[in-house]
Amino acid sequence: MATVELWIQIENHAWDVAPNNIDRMTGETMQAIAGGSPPVTKTLISPESGVTRTRTMFKPLSEDALILRRYTANWAAPDDRKVNPWDVNEPDPTDAGTMGTIPGPVIECQVGDTVKVHFRNRDHRAGKGAKPRTHSLHPHGFVFNQRYDGAYPLSPPDSTQPVGGEAGWTGSLKQGDRVPPDGTFTYTWETFGWPTTSGVWLYHDHSICDMDNVQLGAIGIIVIHNPADAENEVLDPPLPGGSVTGSPVFWRCFPFPREVLANPAILQGLGRAERIPLGIPPGPPPELQPQPAPMPMGGMAEVEGHAKPRRKPEPAEAAEEPVFERSIQRGELLLELDKELLRFPRFCLPFYRDPPAKAQYLLLFHNLAGGAMMCINGRKFLGNTPTVVAGTGTHMRFGVVGMGNFDGFHTFHLHGHRWVIPGPDGNNPGAIQGSPQVTAVSQFEDTRTFGPANSFNFAIQQGSFMGSFFTPDPSRAPGLGEWHMHCHVLNHMMDGMMGSLLVVAGSGLALGLPHGEPCPTGMDGGGGATGVSLLAGSFDPVNRIVNAGDTVIWTNTVNVPHTVTSNDPADASLFFNCSPASTELFRSGTLNQGNTFSHTFNTPGVYHYHCEVHGCSMAGTITVT
Repeated sequence: MATVELWIQIENHAWDVAPNNIDRMTGETMQAIAGGSPPVTKTLISPESGVTRTRTMFKPLSEDALILRRYTANWAAPDDRKVNPWDVNEPDPTDAGTMGTIPGPVIECQVGDTVKVHFRNRDHRAGKGAKPRTHSLHPHGFVFNQRYDGAYPLSPPDSTQPVGGEAGWTGSLKQGDRVPPDGTFTYTWETFGWPTTSGVWLYHDHSICDMDNVQLGAIGIIVIHNPADAENEVLDPPLPGGSVTGSPVFWRCFPFPREVLANPAILQGLGRAERIPLGIPPGPPPELQPQPAPMPMGGMAEVEGHAKPRRKPEPAEAAEEPVFERSIQRGELLLELDKELLRFPRFCLPFYRDPPAKAQYLLLFHNLAGGAMMCINGRKFLGNTPTVVAGTGTHMRFGVVGMGNFDGFHTFHLHGHRWVIPGPDGNNPGAIQGSPQVTAVSQFEDTRTFGPANSFNFAIQQGSFMGSFFTPDPSRAPGLGEWHMHCHVLNHMMDGMMGSLLVVAGSGLALGLPHGEPCPTGMDGGGGATGVSLLAGSFDPVNRIVNAGDTVIWTNTVNVPHTVTSNDPADASLFFNCSPASTELFRSGTLNQGNTFSHTFNTPGVYHYHCEVHGCSMAGTITVT
């Protein structure tokens, strides 16, 4: 078969576990959640490229994360790829975004392949000595010589890897279980053609401070594909054009039917396009940007180089791509200005790409140190954790991995779907070892228990008897909608270990997904608290229904100033005469990102309000019962 060769580096920098600043389960922002802190500014530096970015983070770890990053040959340049390209919430992993992923690079090969991983340690955390910054890589699933085990302190010196000029080593030969800061080591892991190596596994730091390091992000996922198992394998490219850093959502623009002039007052929003509720990045369709070459699989040579050439866009895409430098975002609407900034020739809306025929979804259920606790793929709370996209006929392959301490025992529960786990034939070790691993070894299930370092994989044919449950409405496609995907240990779920499977029709509008609200803490007759989020150009929800005596808390979730100002009580309209009057009921003053304002409503009625910055176009109501 083939040799898959990878260059992986461990680095340290800040990490945000809630980059979209929302828990869709409760509708709260990070500051509104009990004990939450206001957003902070963090600076990320990519050590090899020198790129420096300043980011607003809503729930960062209290210390630097340890990020495993993929690089081109000889660590020449970052070669970041998303863990799940069909995840609408996964941020840009490149130097323009998070500078790596948690979990780290997916190590992917086929049964029969050899995997060679060149590892380099760039842990430069300040205030720590060399020993806490010593690292290794230890794999599950592969077959290997003990010197490639990476398990401290048991891995022997490697006679084929002299230290040479690398500082920090204590002997003349390298040891794979103790790679010092700025040191390197090459691991060789085998499959030997054994189908029993196939599946989804994990790899992680297993050096002197392994527990601390794994809980700061030094962990990744291994996928060993089994060509003999057509029912459970997915090898198709992840996104159109083979993109590995793109988004399942893109902007599509339409001309206004008549001339629309731009009021100069609206220009203050120019260049401030924020993520809309789905977490869509303000940029062109990702597959139109230069992308790294796709992950090589068995039987394919490693592709070297920094990026593949720009894909020639389809004519419709080229015509529809927004000019973001001249665009203003209002909620889920993008308004594009002409070059003179006088007119709006087009408006743009977000759409889902045509869902994939096949897709692979990899999910790490784990805890992170630094105050983060329960996470899926390094993120927490619905709206940040994976929301993976499928179509009504998608062949879906899930790989689920667990890691943690005494609190690391989880269940994987997927609403509306069921599956069986594939396994071996035979009743003796020889037959099992050579079996193609395609026999179902579990009953139909929708919840599976697993613990630290446990992993399993299964496939679902969306819309089939083997996949989604039948819908009672024959006019709807089977499984269409958003389905919870979470740990059913209840305190883990409510601490943020919840994502979703989003089944969409082709080319559908990618509008905001549902937001819940907190469980009331007051009496039914009033005295509770509820929230409203201030987005780029709208309130969410626009109409909040509360009980008399309840307090409404408004939170600005975006980097655009807003106000919350009541209309004149004589005004019965949302959109006219919404200037503040002398009889106004409440007025917040300017709210910057992370600021809150609250008001208690004691009298039943309908109360209209608006944002003074954006005028009548940003308005809402509070209905008090």
